Amino acid sequence: MNEPLSMVEVAQLIKRYDVELRKALMTARSGLFRNAGGELYIRSNVPLGQSYPEEVLGIFADLADLDFFYKIYLKDDI
Repeated sequence: MNEPLSMVEVAQLIKRYDVELRKALMTARSGLFRNAGGELYIRSNVPLGQSYPEEVLGIFADLADLDFFYKIYLKDDI
């Protein structure tokens, strides 16, 4: 099992996948996940209120949701 991350660390990880995540968010709710092997990946068309076998780092409804997340946890201009 991976060590727990702070929300700032999670936001920094998500920021690394920003371009891919923004592209996915143009069409559907999307998020960043981590599998048991530690691989990070974007998943699109994520249903609301469901559990997942992978670790969920963040799920976002749209671009505004993602930008708000960055504003809270990264405290910098995006």
